[in-house]
Amino acid sequence: MTAQDLLTGRAQAAGCEVEIGCGNGHFLAEYAVEKPDTLLIGIDIKEKRCLKARQKAQKRGLRNVSIVHGTAEEFLRELSPVSVDAFHIYFPDPWPKSKHRKRRFFTMENLERMHDTLRIGGKVYFGTDFFDYYLQAKVLIALHHGFLIVGEPAPDAVLSSLYGRKAAGAQKPIHLFSAVRVASADEQGEEHEHQRDVRHDIQGNEKA
Repeated sequence: MTAQDLLTGRAQAAGCEVEIGCGNGHFLAEYAVEKPDTLLIGIDIKEKRCLKARQKAQKRGLRNVSIVHGTAEEFLRELSPVSVDAFHIYFPDPWPKSKHRKRRFFTMENLERMHDTLRIGGKVYFGTDFFDYYLQAKVLIALHHGFLIVGEPAPDAVLSSLYGRKAAGAQKPIHLFSAVRVASADEQGEEHEHQRDVRHDIQGNEKA
């Protein structure tokens, strides 16, 4: 099933949020209870993890959860512009060695793809127990200029994930941030033009 196949059900949903690297589905299973009217999509590259995540959602009767087996990069390319309300990225593979850091998911290219598919006001939630990765992600957010880091915390359900529990059990600090997608100058201009047209229509109706 493609990304667009899943999004056809959005008409009956209050929104759409995506977890990149959903693992066995611990986070989504807990978060879905908080967001029963939101379409929640989990994407993971490992088929066994996807199977476990689907089984977990089915066992709990979570009809708003869908799991996709594949790469996050390919999934992002399939998404339509302005079709997602939030991305959740928790404990992604850290690739701690310097020579391997280029393999990390959180790159400027992927951030640009997320930006394009997020609605204005949509959010990116990021969490890791590797401080170096946390800093890298925040720097990329700052350099992009299409996001604003905000104080809104990640959902409490992030601590229910497999690695969230491991980090908490080992008393390792978990570094979290959230960022909101802001409107570009062109988008702001389009919004002002739309508001002007609406005011004009209202005034015309009042005179009539």
